[in-house]
Amino acid sequence: GAARPMADSDSAPSGDEASAATSSAVAASVSRRPPKRARTGDSSDARGVSAGTGSVCKLFVKRVQCNFADPWRKHSQGSATGTGFFVQGRWIVTNAHVVHRAVSILVRATTGPPIKYVARVLSLGLPCDLAVLEVIDPRFWQGKESLDLSSTLPRLDDNVTCIGFPMGGDNICVTRGVVSRIDVNMDGLLRIQIDAAINPGNSGGPVLGAHGLVVGVAASHLKNASNIGYIIPTVVLEQFLACADRPGSYLGVASLGIGRVQTLESPALRKGLQLQEDFIGGVRITTVWPLGPAVGLLHTGDVILSISGVEIGQDGTVPLRDNERIHFLHLLTRQLAGSDVVTVRLLRGGAEVEAQVALRPDRWLVPRLDGYDAAPEYAIVGGLVFVPLSRPWVELKANDKNAWGLMKSHFGEALPEEGRQLVILSKVLAHPCNVGYHTLSNVVLDSFNSAPVRNVAELAMAVARCTSEMLVFEFLRPGGDGKELVMLSRQECHQAEAEILAQHLIATPCMVREDGLGDPRPLSEQPPPAAPLPAASVSDDAGEAATNDAPVGM
Repeated sequence: GAARPMADSDSAPSGDEASAATSSAVAASVSRRPPKRARTGDSSDARGVSAGTGSVCKLFVKRVQCNFADPWRKHSQGSATGTGFFVQGRWIVTNAHVVHRAVSILVRATTGPPIKYVARVLSLGLPCDLAVLEVIDPRFWQGKESLDLSSTLPRLDDNVTCIGFPMGGDNICVTRGVVSRIDVNMDGLLRIQIDAAINPGNSGGPVLGAHGLVVGVAASHLKNASNIGYIIPTVVLEQFLACADRPGSYLGVASLGIGRVQTLESPALRKGLQLQEDFIGGVRITTVWPLGPAVGLLHTGDVILSISGVEIGQDGTVPLRDNERIHFLHLLTRQLAGSDVVTVRLLRGGAEVEAQVALRPDRWLVPRLDGYDAAPEYAIVGGLVFVPLSRPWVELKANDKNAWGLMKSHFGEALPEEGRQLVILSKVLAHPCNVGYHTLSNVVLDSFNSAPVRNVAELAMAVARCTSEMLVFEFLRPGGDGKELVMLSRQECHQAEAEILAQHLIATPCMVREDGLGDPRPLSEQPPPAAPLPAASVSDDAGEAATNDAPVGM
């Protein structure tokens, strides 16, 4: 997701599964878990790897994705295939991007009869791109063995084997390579780079070490590059699995909420910050986010010396093992957001202080992941379509430089206050009531009737309560080139609303999240009726529409 801006996920499209005839009735829960495979013999025996192919299954997914460009409808149903593997005798692990927005998931194991069984998502972790599935039918689990997870990170140049169902064939496929690099992604989550081929359809498959233990989950490959694939290490998987039995306990990637830090490699800067000459580490805090967990505990200008007793180098890295170092965010993301606390040792004004910070996920002004912090909200006013700026919306505007300019300007900004959104005029649904504005799109709304607008829900309510004759919008032009003024007749917008909605098969003029949670929905409370429109300005043909009890302007 958001952490891999240049990486392609690897779920592959598939044809219609017309032959899949599975019962929708829910069978009894599995009363006895199948035993895990016993490990015997030399731990480096390659048979441990080949035996792992019996603990893998192919996923056949039908999904309906949200359409952020036209948020009143969804994309057409699509098909994809992926890979999963068995853990703990009762679960199937795969990638979140394989099963997100799925309306049907069928699984077919490599052992036993080639029958597809219905599976459902038990736990979905979009920030870490992991998901846990369960199959209720006990017949599926008969004779199945679970894979064991490695408790340690593989070392550089260790041999690894990817098992999955990539494009190019229907049977299971095995590819081999070595560990090329261990680092963190944009969010600070640990990741492993390998040179084994990871292709569409491999997503969610196990990556085994020479000992036959799972060392990671195949996730993605890098665009326009050769032999660069990324896997999610088992340390991240184990953290997610610990939350699978407790719905809602996985909140996201743990963070201090301090943004990007400044490295302290300049001797002059270190002297100015009163760092001791015999201390060679530390990084400077440049900002503390207003809704982050460190508010009141950490201050801008503080120097972080260590986290949980681990000293941070002046380049922002910490020891990983032997001669390997990794970004200090790893110390935070290996913790569980919402429950774990870290001790931060600081230098503030020349004096050392300590702070206990309860970790929470970052919150962004521009949401990044559909179904996690982004949702297809909208409000239509006189044919003007307003949406919140989000990464899923921008990704559908691939050829629009204004949309990507907005993304570049605001991506990575912290949420400044609860409920705040950047409201965008996405497009104009052409109608005589909005002549003169048909080409206006992808600009930020600055104000409505001279009042600032915090989010799309607030805009919808303000328009519905409006009693003035004109609806006045001000938009920020790209590049700071002043403001664009848009004025619409409230009466004409009210009369045109039903026709505009019917022309585009839109059920309701707005779908918003008033509390910022869950799925978008119509306004829950009816605003007080707007002042009646002047009778003298209403034509005979429009008289019935002008006195309609529907919210005016929406």
